[in-house]
Amino acid sequence: MGTSIWPLFLLIGSNLVYQTCSKCSSRDANPFAILTVVYIIAALGSFAMFLCCGKGGGTIVENIRAMNWANYVLGLSIIGLEGGFLYLYRTGWNVSVGPICSYTGVAIGLLFIGFLFFNEQIPWRQIVGTSLCLGGIALISFKS
Repeated sequence: MGTSIWPLFLLIGSNLVYQTCSKCSSRDANPFAILTVVYIIAALGSFAMFLCCGKGGGTIVENIRAMNWANYVLGLSIIGLEGGFLYLYRTGWNVSVGPICSYTGVAIGLLFIGFLFFNEQIPWRQIVGTSLCLGGIALISFKS
């Protein structure tokens, strides 16, 4: 298949930092003020990465012209994603439980999206795996 594993490690490491920083984020600041600063930093960092690593891919203007609707909706969805985690932690969710519940819900939703819109198959292994995830959610959510 030729699958590279480094993006997985990048995602895991970045998500660990992301969740930790979201949990430790100031409760005195408005979550959307926090996101404004976060996105300014992310925009500057992304532009710096474009300049140093985007060789051969055209100018920033050419790249913006090549984008489609999904790129803009992605930007909007990130506001809900980031704001959702900030509010999740502010309302008392544990960092060890909240993301697991949310990502399991995302995985289940993506099974249906993949099937309905991208003609992906749902083999029995995914059904069993999803059932195990839901069982795990029940176990970690149960208060004794």
